Amino acid sequence: MPTFGGWPAGDHEHHAVVVGAGIGGLSAAATLAARGLKVLVVEAHDRPGGYCSSWLRKVRGRDGSVGRYVFDAGVQDFSGLGPRGPLRRLLDGLGVAQRMDWRRVRHRYVQDGLCLDVPDQPADLVTRLQALFPQEAPGIAAFFAEMGRVYADLYADVDETGGVPMPPATLEEMRSWTARRPDAWRWMHRPYAEMLDAHLRDPRLKDLLTTISEYVTDRPELLPVREMAPLFGYYLEGGWYPAGGSQRLAELLCAVVRERGGAVHLRTRAERILIEDGRAVGIATGDGTVHRAPLVLANSDVVGTLTRLVDPALLPRRYAQRVKGLKRGPTAVLVSLAVEGVPDLPARVFVGADGLHFGIGNPSAVDPSLAPEGHAAVTMLCLRPEPEAAEWFAAGKAANRQRKEAFADRLVTAAESVLPGLRERILYRQTASPTTFTRYALADNGAIYGAARGQWCPPNKTPLPGLMLVGAGCQSGPGVEAVVISGVSAANLATGIPAEAEAAE
Repeated sequence: MPTFGGWPAGDHEHHAVVVGAGIGGLSAAATLAARGLKVLVVEAHDRPGGYCSSWLRKVRGRDGSVGRYVFDAGVQDFSGLGPRGPLRRLLDGLGVAQRMDWRRVRHRYVQDGLCLDVPDQPADLVTRLQALFPQEAPGIAAFFAEMGRVYADLYADVDETGGVPMPPATLEEMRSWTARRPDAWRWMHRPYAEMLDAHLRDPRLKDLLTTISEYVTDRPELLPVREMAPLFGYYLEGGWYPAGGSQRLAELLCAVVRERGGAVHLRTRAERILIEDGRAVGIATGDGTVHRAPLVLANSDVVGTLTRLVDPALLPRRYAQRVKGLKRGPTAVLVSLAVEGVPDLPARVFVGADGLHFGIGNPSAVDPSLAPEGHAAVTMLCLRPEPEAAEWFAAGKAANRQRKEAFADRLVTAAESVLPGLRERILYRQTASPTTFTRYALADNGAIYGAARGQWCPPNKTPLPGLMLVGAGCQSGPGVEAVVISGVSAANLATGIPAEAEAAE
């Protein structure tokens, strides 16, 4: 780790440069800025946030009036806001928690002939599931009790680990941790499917309790319990939506950086990470400007960072091979709709219909400001497997446009199973495909989750001194809570808070 001196002079000298203004990068940037460092964030897009951003569309209604609709680029449900949650700890530590207005998001699952509205209290969820699956009643109670203990174990030590869950750093700490946190130690490395099988038999029930995995993967069979347990935070402590749209979180973190003397440069693309004498010393941007800093944190696509922004020849051979071999994970089709009437649905609905599994976002149910009175901003997100991405990129623009609109038609038809008459109420529709995600998020293959699960992913620290990685492609994985962990962990390592600790491969 570098040694940080006094406040750097000049607009092009910094303590740290963050490449990419996703939530992982902004979490690191805001944390470092709050600890007294001069931080620069550079972002190629015209707004910060990555998949946690919003955009505005003005739409003419049937009566000729023009209405304002706010749509989210992806994220509409936030975890990590419980008392020990990483996002809550980040905002509290920065002293800005009161500047966010969080609204409770409730879930509905509609699949295989079942309809489940998830209640606010975990005990009530157990009771509802037992009513739907009476023959599984004892197993349901046992499963939720055990998962609750694992969840509590994973987050128990955040006061001692810099506000984020971290593994023990030494063999002695590991021995102590296994004794103090037996449930997490027993399950964390085992497949989630094994935990389900230990308590439950009904395939429909297991599928229902796996649905939430769509937030991180299209292949839940690859998830160990340590990656699935945090998702149960949506059931145990709730999911939340920021009033005004997901952009509000990104803008708040940018404000923290600026208020503490740093800068955020939008429409600024990093072309190269500068390496001198074997360590990172800054970046060069697309217009040739050089920004120097003893610490560079890359929140860009992991493979792209280490194969295009950095000369791979500078990396240890085995590390470079593992990076090059990383699978990117799923892409998606995202349909955004301006709709007459506010759908009688919770803010989040998971649907299985017509051979499709997808999520419907109805944030207007909790935040009416997103659309004109009596209208709604609705989205539908359907994950697509990584191999399918190549087909979208191989097609020409005209064929791609035709394909994505045909897919959007399928989603609208399937959504009418829970929202009859939807098609007739649509005033505006925009569809994002894998090529869209690559264009706006600079994500190879249109990947939306950074890297596939079930494989090695790099830790924060790279083999190049002064260069760190943050974001969904790192060990902590995808999702807002996970990338906050990656960003805060990187900032902790850089500033020595707490003592260094990294996950074993």
